[in-house]
Amino acid sequence: MKRSAKLSVTAMLLMSIILTACGKENVADNGNLSKSDVVKIEFFQQQGEEAIQNAYHEIIADFTKEYPNIEINMNTVPDPVKVLTSRFATNDIPPLFTDFPTQLQFKEKVKNGYIENLSDQPFIKDVNEKYLDMTVADDGGYYSLPYARNYMAVYYNINLFEQNNVKIPTTYAEFIEACKLFQSKGITSLYLPLKDVGHIFQATNIAFAPGGVEEMVKVAKGEGQVEGNPEFLEFAKKLRELTQYANKDAFGVSAQMMQEAFANGQAAMIISGSYGRGNIKVANPNLKFGAFPLPNDTVDTTTALSGVNASLSISAKAKPEEKEAALTFLKYIARPEVAQKWSDLSGEPSIIKGTTYGDQYLQPILDFIDNGRVHDWMSSTLESAIVTELYSTTQGYLINNETPEQYLKNIDETIKLNAVK
Repeated sequence: MKRSAKLSVTAMLLMSIILTACGKENVADNGNLSKSDVVKIEFFQQQGEEAIQNAYHEIIADFTKEYPNIEINMNTVPDPVKVLTSRFATNDIPPLFTDFPTQLQFKEKVKNGYIENLSDQPFIKDVNEKYLDMTVADDGGYYSLPYARNYMAVYYNINLFEQNNVKIPTTYAEFIEACKLFQSKGITSLYLPLKDVGHIFQATNIAFAPGGVEEMVKVAKGEGQVEGNPEFLEFAKKLRELTQYANKDAFGVSAQMMQEAFANGQAAMIISGSYGRGNIKVANPNLKFGAFPLPNDTVDTTTALSGVNASLSISAKAKPEEKEAALTFLKYIARPEVAQKWSDLSGEPSIIKGTTYGDQYLQPILDFIDNGRVHDWMSSTLESAIVTELYSTTQGYLINNETPEQYLKNIDETIKLNAVK
């Protein structure tokens, strides 16, 4: 009996040791753990907008309450694309990061084995199939959790439009007429952030030259040029024309400054992305504003810029405990109620099933995207280095008052200089 009792006690102690060890390995355990048991991971988040950062902070705080043994440290830096590219190049890859799975640079990271394959994770099925299909890798796998879609659109001050009897423009001619009317009444028609000209360049090129990206791809391949292209000339002229109705200090204005000025009623319209909605709401929760696609000459040729945004990935080079912690976080944020909270706080339209967009005035632009002509961001088909340099080329065109013809020559030269040989 005594021998059996001793064996029983020994077995119980052994079982206790095993369970304790297992508890330490399981990072998703909710128990009260010591500081040494906490798994810390960096979350490299590329969107700098205040509302989006605040949304992530709140979601992370909620997550930490449920999983106290996982510490998510969000890191957002200036010029995140360059910083993340540099960190990949030096094998200093954050365990958890946001990226853009439709872009060429992301697909190269996948080919090089830097990003964890998430295809077998159950939360992948929680993503709207239409947008999930946009992110499929060349090998047929999924290497990110697409969390939101984005768009570029014209945000308009509803009260100013109603007070001045201005209807929502559906053609470029109507858009310019609206600009002229507001200008005649001493109202800034269009607040432009030409210090951050990049997204304005992308939105206007896709709106006014719907096949423009594909033409630039031909230039990169040495198979064509945009110089002399009638559609590109129209784009260049329309882009210049918009500046006639813009704020006088446009070249010193950033995107965030533009959003805050619009929120404070300083302009009738801005061209902004979905990411701007949250910043506008932070600056002025009571502003009543809507959105419409930047129109081309006709309704049938109007094209909106839209793609997958806020997509989260895990480093394939991360430690096992870091991967497990990151997966736990992705499973958490894929819950419909969590995705809904993030969408409401950030202003970004969620693509997690079971969520809805919480702004009736902006729903029309989403309806247009679902039923109209849409083009993805340029870096899905052009090298990121080319796109970035085209921003500078466009800024030079506007600042230096170059002719549209010279601008097209400069576009060709910029593409050829930065194309991958």
